[in-house]
Amino acid sequence: MMRPQVLLCIALALIVACAEPPATDPVQRGRQVYRQLECGRCHHIEGSGGRLGPELTRIGAVAETRRPEHTAEEYIRESILDPGRYVVPGYNDVMPRGLGLRLSERDLDALVRYLASLR
Repeated sequence: MMRPQVLLCIALALIVACAEPPATDPVQRGRQVYRQLECGRCHHIEGSGGRLGPELTRIGAVAETRRPEHTAEEYIRESILDPGRYVVPGYNDVMPRGLGLRLSERDLDALVRYLASLR
């Protein structure tokens, strides 16, 4: 029988070996951040994810129409940093607060670029 410490070392080695390294392409990195934050628990993209939050399959195009005085990128960034400022009709104001505190500027930019690329 293996000792618990050996099993723990094996488990940690497997986790590290399977971990996805951060992508260098901003859109790919944004997709990784989206998955790491588990945004898909509430948001739906191309047939996958939750339905608590708005559909994001075409958010890059839809974002341009939500608040005409904002670009798609500005709207998406604001929705992440200050989610209660504009709530999509038909949805409740349940988006988590403080995501901007959990993200580096690079990862926030990448997440915005990823979401804006969904058209």
